[in-house]
Amino acid sequence: MRHTVAFSRVTSDDIDGAVREAVRLSGGLEHLISASSRVLVKPNLWGAQPSGTGSTTDTRVTEAVTRLVLEHGPRRVVIGEGCGAGYDGFSHSTEEAFRVSGLGEVAERLGVELRNLNSDSYSEVVIPDALVMDRVRIAKTALESDVIISVPVLKTHIRTHVTLSLKNMKGVIPGEEKRKTHRLGLDQAIADLNRVVCPHFVVLDAIMGMQGLWSYPDDCMPVGLIGAGVNAPAVDIAGAALMGIDPNLVLHLRYVAKRQGMVADIRSVHLVGEPIDAHQRRFKTGFDVFSERFPGVTVIRGESACTGCTSELVTALRYLDEAGYSPELDGLHVVIGEVEHVDPAPRLALLGKCTRNHADLGVHAAGCPPREEEVIRVLCEACGADVVKVLDARDRARKQLWESTRKELLS
Repeated sequence: MRHTVAFSRVTSDDIDGAVREAVRLSGGLEHLISASSRVLVKPNLWGAQPSGTGSTTDTRVTEAVTRLVLEHGPRRVVIGEGCGAGYDGFSHSTEEAFRVSGLGEVAERLGVELRNLNSDSYSEVVIPDALVMDRVRIAKTALESDVIISVPVLKTHIRTHVTLSLKNMKGVIPGEEKRKTHRLGLDQAIADLNRVVCPHFVVLDAIMGMQGLWSYPDDCMPVGLIGAGVNAPAVDIAGAALMGIDPNLVLHLRYVAKRQGMVADIRSVHLVGEPIDAHQRRFKTGFDVFSERFPGVTVIRGESACTGCTSELVTALRYLDEAGYSPELDGLHVVIGEVEHVDPAPRLALLGKCTRNHADLGVHAAGCPPREEEVIRVLCEACGADVVKVLDARDRARKQLWESTRKELLS
């Protein structure tokens, strides 16, 4: 069975009309929302960014979705988000994000509650058949909602290539849980999280996208579309394809699709409305930009190189850089994904099970993906860095991150 995903074009700045058209073409909300429904509308506000920049969900899209939901007469509607507390960055204030984006004004205008999910009460949930995260604390607002509508923005990500409807669900877990997903393995943890809080419907803000490392306005990518669909992985597959990214290389998307009996391929999606081919853009991933920051590191990527190994490589390179080993990184060769031939090199690291046939040529980190500490160890061995010093730099960065979060929670 192919799940339907619809795209509509935004014309004359009629965002409300485009949202309604995409939702209608994808099957509508009538089968989801009744008079007894408690609905959570979940945009992507990772930090305090102005609406319409492509960095966060356009507030006008969130407003249009919420208006449409209200017309179905549900028992309760909440717009909710918990901003980022990333493993590799700083915490962000959700209340400030509400203010800067204008979402507070929207909630007041529509008469619905705007809820900070980072400060919401939570319950710990056991995740059956988990990949890496067998339990997680989730905001009660999300757990008590009969319908969750994810409203992500079309955007790439440094660690997962894309951040769409599935990754958007990280906003329903508190800050320390967000960091835990990185520590355990981000893609696998996203897949585990969506086993218990997968969206029931998705409206994708593809009006203005954001690529690379989200530098405004250089990384803005205007597309001018709204996407919609009842199946979250199907919408994410279409969103990745719209950005010119192979959905099968997005590890969390591959996991969730497989669990639902799908293949992370655009051919598994029934597309209606505006054709993707006519609007496709070639987005630069965060990994592409990060690789440019280390021109002395040669990354040999096979076609199967997914976000599992690329994300661990990004993290390891960052910590080697923070430990003062940037000069030692020059001349380092790293292989990820399946490749037929690897030329011998003095400083060669091979990551993941896809490279195991060439493991005797250099230093190999096993696993799918290999664990963070193993990748750090292998890179250190390959380029002559002190692994203890690098791990100390990593731990200091984490401690600073935790202290910043603790101050925010206590303020």
